[in-house]
Amino acid sequence: MADHRPFRQHVKQTGVSPVSFVSFQEGRCTVHILGTPQFHTRHINVKMTKPIRRPDVTATAMLPYLWMEGTSTYPSALEIIRRSDTLFGTVLQTGVGKRGSRQMVEAYAGFAAAKADDTLFSDVLALVLEIMFDPATVDGTFPEGHVERQRVLHQKRIASVYDDKIQYAYERCMAEVARGRPESLPRLGFTEDLKDCTGARLWQAYQDLCDEADIHVYVVGPISDAEAEAKIILGRINAAFTRLSTRAPESESVVQALPVRAGQERQVVDEQSVVQGKLNLGIRTGISYKDESYPALLVANGILGGFPHSKLFRNVREKASLAYYASSRLDALTGVISVQTGIEVANYDRVLAIIKEQIQALRNGDVDENELDYTKRGLRNQYQVMLDQPMTMADQHFVGVLAGNPRSIPELLTAIDQVTPADVAQVAANWTVDIVYFLKGRVQTSA
Repeated sequence: MADHRPFRQHVKQTGVSPVSFVSFQEGRCTVHILGTPQFHTRHINVKMTKPIRRPDVTATAMLPYLWMEGTSTYPSALEIIRRSDTLFGTVLQTGVGKRGSRQMVEAYAGFAAAKADDTLFSDVLALVLEIMFDPATVDGTFPEGHVERQRVLHQKRIASVYDDKIQYAYERCMAEVARGRPESLPRLGFTEDLKDCTGARLWQAYQDLCDEADIHVYVVGPISDAEAEAKIILGRINAAFTRLSTRAPESESVVQALPVRAGQERQVVDEQSVVQGKLNLGIRTGISYKDESYPALLVANGILGGFPHSKLFRNVREKASLAYYASSRLDALTGVISVQTGIEVANYDRVLAIIKEQIQALRNGDVDENELDYTKRGLRNQYQVMLDQPMTMADQHFVGVLAGNPRSIPELLTAIDQVTPADVAQVAANWTVDIVYFLKGRVQTSA
């Protein structure tokens, strides 16, 4: 890899719990290792991230699925599966995601922890890196058969979001909140781009990804020497990148929260063939994962709509009986809270008024002891579950890396325990309802 920086170790010591990642960086690649005897399996997750952009979002989103079509050594999906089976049933997966303003493609392997020699780790790592950095090619591009198959499948992936109306309404609302910004782009891209996703176009997108992406490798499981293992991984990746890119690496930018903006809220209405209306609100908070007040924001969102005891659930669904579901969801990197409800179209005005009453109650500090206590318990349960899920822990840490403030889960829980009603009111004071999004059924007209 071009322009290597000296090998460095970054350790975030929290003094709270041993469940903290130790990170080692060289050039564009950082290896994060959590050595723990807690699990009887080992896990490798390689994430590549770059700024998300309209011209290449669709082609980039197709790449991890093409990786599983074949490599130079194992030129078909079947041969990759057969190879993983010889590695004691290693589980292989690839996928695409979006984290704020960055697009992410990744590969994952879960496998048995070796008891004697550790050749299994080396073999699994080699397979993961070959899938990502040495894909099957014909005449210097992706094989046409692989491209055609994935183009059809990717169209179905995009369509599946449209078919899931709750998810569709969420993504449409979030896109409107971030309209005109990279954060508004869908992680899977656009159906209309697929016709241009030829083998040559996809190969160029792959080269651009390798030239530009920052790489984060997560390793979780029984590990005796984290530094030695990190050096092995960095060496392997640098060797792969030597074949793919000679350009200097770009430094990774910290993902920022969407700023709170003044002005009137916008209303957006979509009409489709749906029976149940979807009323969503997009709220800009101006606070993201890196901020000191983020734990208070977590609690505020929990009280608003994160749990069955929340204000939205109790007041919109239970007391008023106006919604099939009522909840809220916080995006840690953009700092956007999405309120989500399923309602009868005729109840739109009443539901919207009650939702806004609950938001104002938070601004006023109208939080009783039960709401605060139950929310903290609920958040504690959620994060404690993460401690039993290796890759969920890795994803949580990665959010902190992108935000520029990695936190351990115990560290975050300690901060949550200290949140007061006044803290909740303070973080809610600047919330602005940016978008009121409504997905409703089409009006039927007689022929």
